[in-house]
Amino acid sequence: MQHSHTFYSDRPSKTQRFLKYTQTVTVKTINFKEKTMAIPPKKAIGQPNQSKDVATKKTTARHSIGFPWKSTILSLLAWIIVALSLLAAFDHEMVRNRISQTRIDIPALKTIGAAAFDHCAPLPDHGTAFIIDPSVMNRTDVRYSGLEIHNDHDYPMIAVLSDPEGSRQVLALTILPERAIQISVPVGQYGMQLLVGSKWCNLIAGFSDGAQVSVSGKVTITPGVTTQMRFYGAGLDPIKLALAYHHINISEQEKIDSSTVVTEGKLELKQTTNGHYFSAGAINDAAVMFMIDTGATFVAISAEMATRAGIQKCTPHFVITANDKVQGCAATAAEITFGPFKLTNVTVSILPGMPGDALLGMNVLRNFHIEQVDNLMRISSQ
Repeated sequence: MQHSHTFYSDRPSKTQRFLKYTQTVTVKTINFKEKTMAIPPKKAIGQPNQSKDVATKKTTARHSIGFPWKSTILSLLAWIIVALSLLAAFDHEMVRNRISQTRIDIPALKTIGAAAFDHCAPLPDHGTAFIIDPSVMNRTDVRYSGLEIHNDHDYPMIAVLSDPEGSRQVLALTILPERAIQISVPVGQYGMQLLVGSKWCNLIAGFSDGAQVSVSGKVTITPGVTTQMRFYGAGLDPIKLALAYHHINISEQEKIDSSTVVTEGKLELKQTTNGHYFSAGAINDAAVMFMIDTGATFVAISAEMATRAGIQKCTPHFVITANDKVQGCAATAAEITFGPFKLTNVTVSILPGMPGDALLGMNVLRNFHIEQVDNLMRISSQ
């Protein structure tokens, strides 16, 4: 309903004096009775004769109170799962970076005396390599290849190489935590035992607070590649230790890029990723990539390389490897060149089934001065 009102005043206000008009106000009347909602009287909880509407409201109320808690718990679980996933990814990245940044050291070989087994001594420095059996480790009639050991355990370890049966120890290597070493050993198969701990005594007693772990199976040193062993784990009592084991091959391009002629009469070789040194050269004008092998007595070439070099006459002989004798033959190469150097009438050993083309042995290398500093080998005229 609408009403119109007209207001008159004998005493005009200030506004009215200026505007001088009659103001009409429209008022809209609301019928409150039509909008009134009946509210039922309160009833006690558990009263027998509750209406269906009231029961429904109570159920809805209970659900509205419980639902936010369920939602909160589900959200919290989701965030925990996300946080754990990020933590796992971060931990994996940290391990990967730690592994990729591990420094690989090349130890100097030392012959160990019998007295070292009689009493306790301080833990040898990282990278110390003790020759226990020189008749195996100092041989000059066999091929050598690389062995790389990473210690990703949280305690120092001594890796002991033995014959395949484990009855005779030949070499002991010290590797500190988060460090690695690389060494050249005769090609063949070995047994391995790990001594792990912090209080060192000697090779017989091991660590007084540690453990002795035997690596199952045989460690195989393969010609032309580096055998890599990574030991992971933690703790001593009980000790947790796992092994990742594989071979690292090398590309032909890396072999080519590894050698650089610095000056006339001097050759500088960069160590490849598998721990070897290579030099481009030729045998009787047939191109070849030599692997430098200071453990080989003679230059060794494959039967295919001998054919390419035109070598036809040879004298049968046996070549002793770390595990067995191999039938080969000895011949003479009219000319061998590598880097800036040239030699004539060089004895070579032809080995059927030999991987790679050629090894440059000591019957050539003894004519030069060889210096190894970090990852570089320098060969110069004497």
